[in-house]
Amino acid sequence: MSNNKQQNKMKNKLKSLAESNAESLRSAFQMNDNSPQPNGIECPKCKEELMDSNPMMTLTSNPPQKNVHCPKCEYSGYRYC
Repeated sequence: MSNNKQQNKMKNKLKSLAESNAESLRSAFQMNDNSPQPNGIECPKCKEELMDSNPMMTLTSNPPQKNVHCPKCEYSGYRYC
């Protein structure tokens, strides 16, 4: 296969910027579930799994942090991102 044909095939596989942006927006809306999510971190009080309280929110501290809580013992705190 010639180089021109290979380059044309590669160009055909590329998305336009508008297509990429539309896909990103769709995926962001689909993942916009801000309900608490388990994060695999052990609670320092009761040793159960902590939850990210607001998974879509990151505190703009340095370093960035997320709010966490334990649904069992009601511990709350922060974790680094």
